[in-house]
Amino acid sequence: MIDIKENSRLCSVCPNMCRDFCSVAGATRHEADSPKHKGAFVKEVIDEKNSLDAAMVDYFYRCAMCKACREACETDLDTSELVLSARTGVKGDLIPSKLGAVRENIVSGNMYADELSDLKSLLKPHLAKGKAHTLLYFGRKLRCEGLAAITGILSLLDKLNAEYSVMETEPDTGQLAYFLGFAEDARALAETCNREIEALHPQTLVVFSADDLRMIKKEFTGPGLSQTIPVIQSVPEFLLELINKMKPAFKDTTEKVSYHDSCALGRELRVFEAPRELIRNVPGVTLVEMAFNRDQAPCCGYGMGLDITHPEIKAKMAARLRIMAMQTGATTLVTGCPVCSIVLNAAAVTDMSDQNSGGIEIIDIAQFLERRLIV
Repeated sequence: MIDIKENSRLCSVCPNMCRDFCSVAGATRHEADSPKHKGAFVKEVIDEKNSLDAAMVDYFYRCAMCKACREACETDLDTSELVLSARTGVKGDLIPSKLGAVRENIVSGNMYADELSDLKSLLKPHLAKGKAHTLLYFGRKLRCEGLAAITGILSLLDKLNAEYSVMETEPDTGQLAYFLGFAEDARALAETCNREIEALHPQTLVVFSADDLRMIKKEFTGPGLSQTIPVIQSVPEFLLELINKMKPAFKDTTEKVSYHDSCALGRELRVFEAPRELIRNVPGVTLVEMAFNRDQAPCCGYGMGLDITHPEIKAKMAARLRIMAMQTGATTLVTGCPVCSIVLNAAAVTDMSDQNSGGIEIIDIAQFLERRLIV
């Protein structure tokens, strides 16, 4: 547990080294959105120099919880932890109205309640029965909005003759509730999720959403899945092992490809090289890095509830990332987390793109490989 008082003091007197790494501040160009100022706001509340009113609370939700500030800080301070503590303390009428309107759906794990109509028939041949050696966990958002991503990964796995199982319905990991400050509700969701997955006795659990993987491997401190399942992997790690084993052939091509490191997959779980190695498996591909990559990569805008409380900031963040990708000269941007590709593809093109011509295709790593695989 961090020392909130001391960390907020240290953050408030810092020369703002983290400002240029903050995707929110970069998108809004508002000095008060920088991590240093959020730390200062927390300190003012602790020191009783400022009251916790709606205007102050709003800044605690203008944060993607992406932890880029921690990577930029010479003393390893993590402003997102200060923000999370502040969110946990927000009660009653101070909870932002947009968040309050959907709170019950979030804490019940039903934020994304309506699964895609075509999903059942797609998953039916692979439903887990009893035990599941390799279990795929898509996550609630993906099962409701990511049909293309799920179709892509299943097609790729079938072409590679991989054996896998899926759940008919998936419990929520609690990650959204947790990062929005509803800690006890998140714990209840996480415990239920653990029980339902453990009941299938998987030896390998492959988690599609990087945020769900972050929740399972790092954030939930109770008896977690990491203690009962031998292998818990991201999609890039799983695919790299599978492709190294199967050694399939890919179409020879000539294209420039860039890669986006998601916040959770990169900064939190340090999965940097597996997706890049997968991209390099395709002959003729030139991998071109964005100006900010790996642990300095910007957030796509999904940002642990930011799309609920401040969708306008999310859109600016996604547009900014698209511009950075286009500036590399790449024709394709590959993401390691399919949720990032959903967010980036949904982003509206803004006047920030005037300096660029054309566009860029954005797909997740499984779709990228599936389209280039020689069957």
